[in-house]
Amino acid sequence: MEIIVNDTNIFIDLHSIGLLEALCELPYDIRTVDFVIAEITDPKQSEALSALAREGQIRIVCYYARKHAATLLTGDRQLRRYAEAGNVSVRGILFIFDELVANNVIPSQQAANKLRELIAINVRLPKSEIEKRINNWRK
Repeated sequence: MEIIVNDTNIFIDLHSIGLLEALCELPYDIRTVDFVIAEITDPKQSEALSALAREGQIRIVCYYARKHAATLLTGDRQLRRYAEAGNVSVRGILFIFDELVANNVIPSQQAANKLRELIAINVRLPKSEIEKRINNWRK
């Protein structure tokens, strides 16, 4: 099973639109590093993530994606550039949406609606890529 290491912003965005648990339904070994957990200060987000960790759906690890040839999930531009410079596979939140639809975790119409919610709270996302997906999924 492919390992995916998540950054804080991915967890926060997915929790904000009610899809954090859906992430755990994908066919990946989902992990994060311990400092990511420490960065989450919102009590509801922290509890949701901690509950998934207690259930074993997310493993909290202390090593980096590069060491284990894992994919890094992040929306942080600087971290993305750093990881890519080190030849680490990097993907973002749109990859998660693509996977949620492709693996029938959520229907495409729901994915389109959730992307609309997400872009309203995270204006740094690539609008053109989001619009392509929304238009495609609403057909």
